[in-house]
Amino acid sequence: MTTQLQPGDAVYFMGIGGTGMAAVAGLAQEAGFKVTGSDANIYPPMSTMLEELGIHVYTPYSAENLAKANPKLVIVANALSRGHVELEALLSGSIKYTSFPAFLGENFLHKRASVVVTGTHGKTTTTSIMACVCRDLGWDPGYLIGGIPRDLPQGFSLGRGNIFAIEGDEYDTAFFDKDSKFLHYRPKYVILNNIEFDHADIFKDLAAIEAQFTKMLALVSDPSKIVANIDDPGVASLLTRLKLIDKVTTVATLGKSTNAKVKLLKLEAPASGKDDHWKITVQTADGQKREVMTQLAGPHNAANVCQVLACLELIQAAGDAPRVEFAQIAQAMQKFSGVKRRLDRLASVRNIDVFEDFAHHPTAVKAVLESMRTLYPNRRLIVAFEPKNATSRRNVFVKEFAKSLSVADRVFIGACPVDQRIPADQRMNTAEMAQLIGESAQAFGDNEDLLESLVAQAKPNDAIIFMSSSSFSGIQYRLGERLGHPSA
Repeated sequence: MTTQLQPGDAVYFMGIGGTGMAAVAGLAQEAGFKVTGSDANIYPPMSTMLEELGIHVYTPYSAENLAKANPKLVIVANALSRGHVELEALLSGSIKYTSFPAFLGENFLHKRASVVVTGTHGKTTTTSIMACVCRDLGWDPGYLIGGIPRDLPQGFSLGRGNIFAIEGDEYDTAFFDKDSKFLHYRPKYVILNNIEFDHADIFKDLAAIEAQFTKMLALVSDPSKIVANIDDPGVASLLTRLKLIDKVTTVATLGKSTNAKVKLLKLEAPASGKDDHWKITVQTADGQKREVMTQLAGPHNAANVCQVLACLELIQAAGDAPRVEFAQIAQAMQKFSGVKRRLDRLASVRNIDVFEDFAHHPTAVKAVLESMRTLYPNRRLIVAFEPKNATSRRNVFVKEFAKSLSVADRVFIGACPVDQRIPADQRMNTAEMAQLIGESAQAFGDNEDLLESLVAQAKPNDAIIFMSSSSFSGIQYRLGERLGHPSA
C-alpha cells in the first residue's frame, strides 16, 4: 500500500538480515529516513554492514519490537509468512506495510532511468558491471546489487545521476504479492540475459516464469530499450512468441545470430592459464569493430559485457547520460574486477589452487567449469558442489547437475539438507547424482567428511572449486590451511 513519506519518517524492515532487505534499508537511510529493523540469527556480511551503518536491529522477532520502533511504514521481507509472531502483530494493528520492491519503485525509481538486469543467472555480475562502469564514467548512478562488487564501497547507492541500475529478481515479492520483484522496478531499460526454469519452490514450470517476464517486458514503453541475448534459446523463443524479436536491441552473445544488432565476434582467453585479461572483440550497433579487455573469465561473462555495452549505447543515444568516447568505456570495463564469490581464489598451497563460486543452476555450473577448463587446461579440475538453494534441494535438475558437474575430473557432492516441505519423492538424492556422474563422483552426508577426503586426495597441480549458494559450512576457507598441514 502506498504511503507518502518525508525525510526523517521512521521506516522499519521486518526481516532486515536478507541481502536485498539490508541493502534497501541502507538506501532508505541514505535517503534520510529513520531506519530500524528486526531479524533472528542475523549473521555476516549483512550483520556487519548494518552495524557499520548504525542501523538498530531488534532480535529476536517479537510483537513488542513494533511498539518500540513506532514506524510510519513497515517493509516486510518475502521470507516471512502468515503465522509469524511479529508479522501477525503487524497485521492486527494499523501500521501500513509494503514490500521492499514496491518501496523501491515508489520512493527511488519513479524519477530515474531504471536499468533492470534480468535473467535466470548472471544478474549480479551484469548489474555490477553496469554500476561500476557508469560510476567510472562520472554518471553517478544509483544501484542496488544482490552481491558484493569488489570495486564498490557497498552493493547499494542512491547516486545523484539519472541512471539507476538494479538487479531484477524474478522471485516472488512478499506473502501478499506473489508476482516477481522486477515488476515493481519501473524499467526504462531491460537487459534480458537468459530464461530457464528455476525457483522450483514457487514456479510450477518454465511457462510460469515466462508469464512473469512477459509482464515485465510489457512495462517497457520503448521495446528498442530491451537488450536481449538472442543467442539464448529461452530469450529467443519468448521474444518470438511476443512478436518483439524485431523490435528489441538484439545481442549475439555467442556470435551465433548473424542478424543481431550487437555481435560478439571473438573471445580470446589469457595465454597459458595466466591471471590476465580476456580479449573480447564485438561489433557494436553502429557497425564498428571494437575491442574490450576484461578480468572476467569465460563466455558467460563475455555475454554479460556485450549486453552492458549495448545498453550503454542506448542510454547515451536517449540522452540519459552524457556522450563519452568508447575508449573511456573500454578502460572502465578493464578496471572492473568482479564480484565476491564469483571465481574467487581463496588459497594457493603446494601448487594447489582453491576457488569459490556462487553458481547454483546447472547452466551456470557448466559455464564456470568450462571457463576453468580453458584457464587451466593442464590441471586436474576438482569441484565440490553443495545443493543448498530451494531448487537444487529438489531432484528436478538431478540429471542436468550430473551432466554439468561431469565437466570436472573429480566431483565431491556436499550434504543436502532434508527439507520437510518438499515431498519425499521430489527431494534431491545426492547419491543418485553421484551415480549418474560415475566413478569420478562421491556424495557425502557431512561436509567435514568431504573436507577430510579432499585433503587426502588433493595433489599438486590440482584446481579445486567450491560451488554453493550457501556457506558450505565454511570448509572452503579452511581447505588451504589443511592442505598446508595435511596431518592436522
